[in-house]
Amino acid sequence: MINFAVGLLMDEHLSFIPLLTVVGLAFVVPLFLARFPQIPVVVGEILAGIIVGGSVLGIVHEDFTLALLAEIGFAFLLFLSGLEIDFSILTTQSPRSKNGATHPLVLATGSFLLTLMMASLVGFLLARNGLVNDPWFTALILSTTSLGIVVPVLKERGLNTTRYGQTILLAALLADLATMILITVYVAVFTSGLTFDILLIFLLFFAFMLIYRLGFGIIRRPFVRRLIEQLESATSQIKVRFALTILMTFVVLAEFVDIELILGAFLAGAVISLISRPEDRNLVEKLDAMGYGFFIPVFFVMVGVQFELNTLIENPSSLLLAFLVLLAAFAIKFSASLIFKLSFNWRETIAGGSLLSARLSLIIAAAAIGLRIEAISEATNAALILVAALTSTFSPLIFNTLLPPAKKEIQRRFLIFGAANLGIQVADVLMRHGEKVYFLEPDKSLGDLARDQGLEVIEGGSTRDCLEKAKVTEVESLLVMTGGDKLNLEVCKTAVSMGVESIVTIVNDPARLTEFTDLGVEAITPGMLRPTIIATMARNPDLFDLLTSTSDDRDIREVLVRNRALVGKPISELVFPGDSLIMTISRNGQMIIPHGSSRLEHGDRLTVAGTFDALKQFQQLVRNH
Repeated sequence: MINFAVGLLMDEHLSFIPLLTVVGLAFVVPLFLARFPQIPVVVGEILAGIIVGGSVLGIVHEDFTLALLAEIGFAFLLFLSGLEIDFSILTTQSPRSKNGATHPLVLATGSFLLTLMMASLVGFLLARNGLVNDPWFTALILSTTSLGIVVPVLKERGLNTTRYGQTILLAALLADLATMILITVYVAVFTSGLTFDILLIFLLFFAFMLIYRLGFGIIRRPFVRRLIEQLESATSQIKVRFALTILMTFVVLAEFVDIELILGAFLAGAVISLISRPEDRNLVEKLDAMGYGFFIPVFFVMVGVQFELNTLIENPSSLLLAFLVLLAAFAIKFSASLIFKLSFNWRETIAGGSLLSARLSLIIAAAAIGLRIEAISEATNAALILVAALTSTFSPLIFNTLLPPAKKEIQRRFLIFGAANLGIQVADVLMRHGEKVYFLEPDKSLGDLARDQGLEVIEGGSTRDCLEKAKVTEVESLLVMTGGDKLNLEVCKTAVSMGVESIVTIVNDPARLTEFTDLGVEAITPGMLRPTIIATMARNPDLFDLLTSTSDDRDIREVLVRNRALVGKPISELVFPGDSLIMTISRNGQMIIPHGSSRLEHGDRLTVAGTFDALKQFQQLVRNH
């Protein structure tokens, strides 16, 4: 078999040298651009392709192997774009708004409709002056944005959970999703005419809903999950195989109904995103590694290889077109984003327009389709690639310049007084939950033993001096874990007098329990704790697992409401991270089960369940003043 394959390659005169060149460039480009983090890697891959392509050095030319891998990379790009869609930003939006603020979904929809209108006007103006062939397809291309740039920029600035960030995310999501569908329909009409066969496109959406409904129910069955976990080994990788099967199924369906694979690949990623669970995050990492590690870089390098640089340089009209399209790309999004002024200030409005002006993956993919069906010329394709490179580089820079940096979140800190065995065991559990822990230990020998284990220990003089040195009033909670009740009580009294709000301690003698509880301290006796834990395990095993497990990314956390902008507003009108849930509200010693109409008050203590990322975002939102 191997000899046959080698003979076939020799007969067909196939060589892996061009592929080695492309893969080598994909490896070198990120290393080179590490010194220029403001330039997207995709832009560097395209530029590298231009250099080794026919426009400059002429080292690499398209052959069967590169064309096939680039096509797979194109499908993977759209597949991973669908996989990154967080549909919770659609489902978590309340239908109502308050204080005259326009709903984010209304703003996002209005922004896209204005974008489509402005892009259509630009397309017809360019066509009227003979600069483009197809005004409608040009309008659709100019209506795109780059969700892959919008999401990380907002996350980096801590804005993705705010009303402003949710509005920008929705606008980007609608732009990508709607233009994807419109381009698919337009290409089908362009190539086959307006026939009933166009209705076959809905076959893709039927398959999408069918797989979502069936997959959502089947995959969540316990025996199915156990089977999947058994087969998720180094050699089986059943989750990856399932995802790739879904991808190829939608690609084949798109081929069957005679449309471009762009929508099929995107829907495949979206359905995987919908049916996956938080513990399937490693699947996304593996698919990202496959796509961005090999196939997608080949696609972008080949985009550069096929780039007609000479057409752009030698033809003055092409340079004029590139300049006009660049201006139009910013003007369209800035104009459409003026609707954001209904809810935000001018600085936020203009910044939002600049970020939405970023175009990268989708505009390049759409340009490749337009070039293939001859809806756009080589000059237009070159202009659009240049626009993608420039907007994806400068749009985030403009956004970051217009909006001041978000305040960095201060990590929660827990202070443990007493570095004996129990204190170290508690610290180990807290640290495995991702918390920051440090110790106060009056006994130098115990402190040294804790340091030998890599723990941070603070020493001082008196109890008050130690607590002041540790800035005890700034910690999330003080845990008093010394071996004696007398010392524990002394530390608790001192901490209460200093204004520490959350204190937890261990009480060895149950007869002294009231001395601690009268101080408002959460006191635990070992004898009382054991039956409570056993009863909890028996009555609520899943809840106990959620509280104690450190092997996944789920947790329960209590958060104090300090953000006065949230006070007095119903929970249904607030935008919280999609993977978080308010379980209870503690107020003035009472436990409240929240409903959509429940209103938050300053000082409420919320018990929240969710993923680590969602809890981090939730905590930042309710604590910001």
